[in-house]
Amino acid sequence: MSGDNRFWILFGGIWLVIGVCFVAASLGVNLFADPAMLNQDVPLWLFILLGLVCAGTGGAIIYFARKAAVRDRRLMQFGVQLTATVIDIRRSMIDINRQTRWHLVYRYEYTKGRPLEGKSRALPGEAVWAFKPGDNVLIKVDPGKPEESLFLGAA
Repeated sequence: MSGDNRFWILFGGIWLVIGVCFVAASLGVNLFADPAMLNQDVPLWLFILLGLVCAGTGGAIIYFARKAAVRDRRLMQFGVQLTATVIDIRRSMIDINRQTRWHLVYRYEYTKGRPLEGKSRALPGEAVWAFKPGDNVLIKVDPGKPEESLFLGAA
C-alpha cells in the first residue's frame, strides 16, 4: 500500500472515530442524563446527526482508499506491462502534509489503433520532476479493461 493510501486510511479513521464518539456521547446523554440538567437550546439529535455524518464520511474515505489499494494490487499481479508516453503533468487538487501532489498523464495503446490515456496516482513533486512530456514510462494494464492502468515508473 502506498504512502498516500495509508494517509487516506488514517484520515478516514480519524473521521470515523470522531463520528462514533459523537454518536456514543449523544446516546449516552439521551439515555442517562437528567433532562432537567440539559441545555434545551440545542437539540441532542443534532449531535447524533453530526456523528453519523462524520462516521459515514470516514467510512467512505476508508472504503475508497481500500478499493484503490485492491485495484493496484490486482493490476500488479495480473496486469500486462506496457510502455506509455507522458503527455502532461497536472497538479492534484489535494495537497498532503502541505506538499503539492502531481499527476502524470500518459498515453498508451493496448490494442492497435486505439489510443488510451491514463493518469498516475497523486505523486510528490520529487517523483514527478524527473519526467517531461514525451518521456517513456512503464505501466500495467488490465487485459479485461484496457482503460484501467497503473503507473509504475520510468521506462
